[in-house]
Amino acid sequence: MKKLQLLFLACIFCGFGGISVSADTNTYFSEASASLFSSSKEIKNNEVDELLKTALELYKQKKYDEALTNCVKAAEMSPKDFRPHSISGIIYMAQWKLKSASESFAKAIELKPDNKYIYLYKAKADQMRGAKEEAIAASRKAIEIDSWFAEAYMVIGDALQYDEKRRDEAEAAYRAAVKADPNFVNAFVSLGSNLLYNKKDEKGAEENFRKAMKLDPKQMAGRFELGRLMVKQNRLKEAREVWEDRTTDEDRTFPNFIDVLQRAERLQKATDALAQKPNDPETLLQMGNAVMEGDSWVVDGRQEKAIVHFQKALKIKPDFAAAQYAVVKAYIQIADTYKGKNKNVDEELAKLQKMDAKLAKEMEDYRKNYSGGLKAGPPAALNQ
Repeated sequence: MKKLQLLFLACIFCGFGGISVSADTNTYFSEASASLFSSSKEIKNNEVDELLKTALELYKQKKYDEALTNCVKAAEMSPKDFRPHSISGIIYMAQWKLKSASESFAKAIELKPDNKYIYLYKAKADQMRGAKEEAIAASRKAIEIDSWFAEAYMVIGDALQYDEKRRDEAEAAYRAAVKADPNFVNAFVSLGSNLLYNKKDEKGAEENFRKAMKLDPKQMAGRFELGRLMVKQNRLKEAREVWEDRTTDEDRTFPNFIDVLQRAERLQKATDALAQKPNDPETLLQMGNAVMEGDSWVVDGRQEKAIVHFQKALKIKPDFAAAQYAVVKAYIQIADTYKGKNKNVDEELAKLQKMDAKLAKEMEDYRKNYSGGLKAGPPAALNQ
């Protein structure tokens, strides 16, 4: 996002003497964006240009307040110039002041209504602050200017992907994005995810994840999404190969793919072992622990399923402290959501105390500190 913002800012100066940008940012230029403002008949004002160039440098240094001060001065000196408002919008986005960003882009649009990129960035700001309809409206205005504007279709898809009543629209938007730009890596990933989670189309999802990987020079786009799908399908060997062929460990989705994969591998190993030794206490404990693995905020009944294995182990070996320890741990996790289960925790903890006081003390401390399911939603975006 930061590189795209720098691209947008740099484009603002095209036709106004230009501005030097970092080498890595230059790689994001296209012929269309580089000439974006070259045909504009804007008022030339060297002092305003210098103010805005300095604002860009301050932005890159994260001196946002100083950068905004320059934009205000430039707007006062050149009230018909859309650039100060566009740059202000980017600066506000960097500060997560999304409403202010949207308002700045709206002012820029008033002065430059034929610029598709300003509509796009307003749409992005609106989407990020949860203003779905405004984001869609701005994207559609951009598409009116350029019916092949892939990025605008992408914003529409992103804005609608979690709306159960408009999932078909989201899919159509993603398909329009990849049609408009067959090399749009992120759009293929988003289309794949939409097909997987909204349409349960695993084949279509895999095809799009693989297309994203093929297009990405680092072959990482869609890789971990594909890996998660393979784990879901119990294609663990293939999923392991997907992991081993990675070029980076960076994974911004939680739980991380490697965690999902390792849990599945441990469960498969435990399942295979249990098939060989169905009445072995250690194997039953291993199976229960594998079943109980998961994210603390997910309430899916896995602890109850694990307890069945732990209790079977205890039935075979009544003094099996490790299994009793696991029972207590499972009930503590359950009681975090279902408070009525605290009675079970007390009962099972008393049994563990008789078996192993040290393990019982560990569970007492675990009970005091454990916090599982989601307690609150994510923080609201600043300046909504």
